[in-house]
Amino acid sequence: MRAMDWLPEALHPVAMRLAHADQLAFELAEIALAWSRGPDGEGPLTLRQVERTPGYLEVEVVTIRPLPPIAAMLFSGAVHHLRSAIDNVVFYIVERNRDKPLTDSQARAVSMLIYENPKKFEDKVKGLVKQGLTEFATTATLGQRIAALQPFADKASVPAIPSALSMLMGGPDPASEHPLVLLRDYSNEDKHRTIRLAAGRSLVERLDDGPRTRQLGMRHIEVGTVLEIVQKGVLTPVHTSPALHVQRPDRGVWVSPGYELDCLSRHVADVVLPTLITGMALPDGLPALVDLSDTGTPLAERLRQGGTRRAHDRAREMVAKAYWDAMERDWQFPPIVAGGTDPEQEKS
Repeated sequence: MRAMDWLPEALHPVAMRLAHADQLAFELAEIALAWSRGPDGEGPLTLRQVERTPGYLEVEVVTIRPLPPIAAMLFSGAVHHLRSAIDNVVFYIVERNRDKPLTDSQARAVSMLIYENPKKFEDKVKGLVKQGLTEFATTATLGQRIAALQPFADKASVPAIPSALSMLMGGPDPASEHPLVLLRDYSNEDKHRTIRLAAGRSLVERLDDGPRTRQLGMRHIEVGTVLEIVQKGVLTPVHTSPALHVQRPDRGVWVSPGYELDCLSRHVADVVLPTLITGMALPDGLPALVDLSDTGTPLAERLRQGGTRRAHDRAREMVAKAYWDAMERDWQFPPIVAGGTDPEQEKS
């Protein structure tokens, strides 16, 4: 079903919001890839080999290239547009179904409810109805649709890592969270603190010990971190794959921002918005890639011309090319130093 068949014309700007969130997600993917490659193509980490134990070398992190500040802002912007798109639709439906305009206090109270606890949800609905917002009642069409999307009623979840990667890493139990809970908490945290992106996560592949590599997965790294210990005089290939990660609010779980945004945007576009408007999910009911530039084209026509390939899908091709380019580079041999001088002192 095309967007124009189910999306009211008044909500076409909401589709533009989602398209802009997709744009921001792709820009973030470009920034993350550029950081992980480094300005010279040799990555963001400077390494050295330290012989603290005779006959063995510790592969140690000396420096980590600082993160570009724009990365956190791009993630934050995408979250803002996804959350606002939902509230825009709820507000539109409430206004459309009323005989008289909303009061100022009623307008401020209108938003998408997101509750894990059914009792708290019911209490909130009762308060809104008492305030005159009967559209939220469980007997009203909008109220029923909002209730069906609640985390306690809907089994949708976003694992911390994709299931295919989880299996490759040996089947750890990845932390999963409902997409609306994540979207709510990211948005709330961003209002009071900042979205924290971390450089200190890297896959360290020991090519002679694949099972161990998969078991350890992405690791926290900082200056002074020992990535591997290898035998001196024995050529031991070690790959590092540093990546930008975002920490889920109040959970201590680090995830790939591109994958996280893709899961959230898919849920909003394919499930939440069409359910609020039509009562059912409509996968791929909205184009992800829309031209938002100054072309003079009406919004409806922009939607008709839009593409379905999301930022995450487009970025995968970019990352795959960069991976093969990196594989063709010559091996690097970090300098060998004796003893245990402090990497921080060595930088100065």
